[in-house]
Amino acid sequence: MLILLTGATGFLGAHLALQLLDAGYHVRALYRSQAKRDNHPLFSKAVIDQIEWIEGDMFDQEVLLKAMQGVDRVYHCAAMVSFGRGQQAALMRTNVTGTAEVVNSCLAAGVPRLVYVSSIAALGRDPIQPKVSESTPWKDGPHNSPYALSKFRAENEVWRGMEEGLEVIVVNPSVILGPGDWQEGSNRLFRTVYQGLKVYSPGQTGFVDVRDVAAAMIQLDQNDFLGKRFLLNGANLRYKTLFENIAKAFGVKPPRWCPPRWMSEVGWRLFAIISFFTQKEPFITRETVKSAYNSFEYDGSKICRELGFSYRPIEATIQESCAFMRQRIIG
Repeated sequence: MLILLTGATGFLGAHLALQLLDAGYHVRALYRSQAKRDNHPLFSKAVIDQIEWIEGDMFDQEVLLKAMQGVDRVYHCAAMVSFGRGQQAALMRTNVTGTAEVVNSCLAAGVPRLVYVSSIAALGRDPIQPKVSESTPWKDGPHNSPYALSKFRAENEVWRGMEEGLEVIVVNPSVILGPGDWQEGSNRLFRTVYQGLKVYSPGQTGFVDVRDVAAAMIQLDQNDFLGKRFLLNGANLRYKTLFENIAKAFGVKPPRWCPPRWMSEVGWRLFAIISFFTQKEPFITRETVKSAYNSFEYDGSKICRELGFSYRPIEATIQESCAFMRQRIIG
């Protein structure tokens, strides 16, 4: 079976590529940066040589249609994650327009099935009712970040593709952690703690192992769970608990101080000013402060009931991630 994978050099995409190869699939992958591909901490030269690489991106329709020739499945992982100010247009282009291009190309090329990585951000969330599942309805409002809105609209493009005849499977992972580069995605939390994070926030969110997300996608596809979405969440943790576990695994001091919210509100505004002059993404933003002080509980049990799936303990994820980063990144 031939799989086209978008986002193969990203955090989840790389793990997914490895698991697809291990399962005996032929993997074709889009890539934009040869340097990122060739220096990826998860890819050996043997792995790189096993994958059929096509240079290009989601916005080049000619390349996309060529890449889809003879493909049995598209696994769409490519996305932009940002909570920085002024990124709304880029988020909408990458996540919404890019996903629409993938859906349209699947339909035009006759690809039968799309397995799509959405996000818990695309699910409904209400601080007054903090329990979230696949059936929680989306509610427009200021509590939704531009990233959340982009993923919600992107997922709607996928459901639109289903209405036009495309077989669809959607997963909505919580915050993804696992062995990999600590320079990108949620794994930056590991780097921040290792470098001496002093503060924590009182909030809570869901976390899931990257390897579980990849495995869930493959198993849902293999078992033909079509037209469904699955929230993937291994554990709900307080940020304080997460940071303490990471610090313990690294052998560094955990953060000890929880600043009052008003101070964090002042902080993101100061970082926004600094970011304006430095043109660097701010350390904290209005959206990350909202997330850090809210507490949501995500229910990832549907896949366990319907597929017999089981999650790795998040404590094991943290231990194995820290060990990987010590060996491959810190040195």
